[in-house]
Amino acid sequence: MRIFVPLPAFYILVTDGELRGSSLLIKAILAAGLGALLLSALQAFFYSVLFLPLAYILARAVRDKHSVLRAGTTGTLVLTAIWVTGALLYGMVEQAHPYRQILETIDASLAATFAMYQQSTDISPDTLAQIELAFTRIRTIIPEIFPAILLITILVTVWVNLLLGDLLLKRKDAGFSSWPSYGQWRLPDQLVWFVIASGFILMLPLPALNKISLNCLLVMGALYFFQGLAVLSSLFNKWNVPWAFRFFVYALILIQAYGIIFLSIAGLIDVWFDLRKSQKETT
Repeated sequence: MRIFVPLPAFYILVTDGELRGSSLLIKAILAAGLGALLLSALQAFFYSVLFLPLAYILARAVRDKHSVLRAGTTGTLVLTAIWVTGALLYGMVEQAHPYRQILETIDASLAATFAMYQQSTDISPDTLAQIELAFTRIRTIIPEIFPAILLITILVTVWVNLLLGDLLLKRKDAGFSSWPSYGQWRLPDQLVWFVIASGFILMLPLPALNKISLNCLLVMGALYFFQGLAVLSSLFNKWNVPWAFRFFVYALILIQAYGIIFLSIAGLIDVWFDLRKSQKETT
């Protein structure tokens, strides 16, 4: 839920102005810090505060009328730098390697989960063997794609706050945000060459480069999922689809891996065939 921490701060900084909004946020942070101290949850409080600079980046992007792409790119770079710096400081203070710690925690959780399956008397030996194979594969692949998982987490954080923040601002007053509707958001066409290059390298017999290209493909897949969702939003607007049905489709997509893959492919196809062309011509 920490990915939503910048959202109310972003909203306040835009609607109340940076000066008054900052004053409100400082008071809120002090109150939250006091509560965390009393509840012995300072570590969780510190992790949450690391997300707040994104709110300032996005608020200033709205104020200075920067494009969505520029706002998202700046937010991603700044949030990545903050996370890396925070991890380095944590490592120096705790004399530990946070990246390795996270991987060990995930692996231990997977091992504990499989142990629960082993103790179940309702699972047949054949099914248990298949589950064990699946868990073994997961425990092997996660360390290889963990850099992509971290970067995708940052991208999702920035994207969620951009999207929801823009919706909230326009609901308050359309004049607060000059960004176009989500259905018109678009990635640079040149980005597709990263997908092509990563796919080509992945087919080469070079294990080290294969891992890098796999991580790149996963990150590109997330970015084109955002664009595919924009294509779907544009089509929904074109066909005047009721909001209740839209929410049902969005929820179905998010819980189905095939839906995410399909939208990523749709976002990629949109680069060449401009699936939203007819929508732009009519607006």
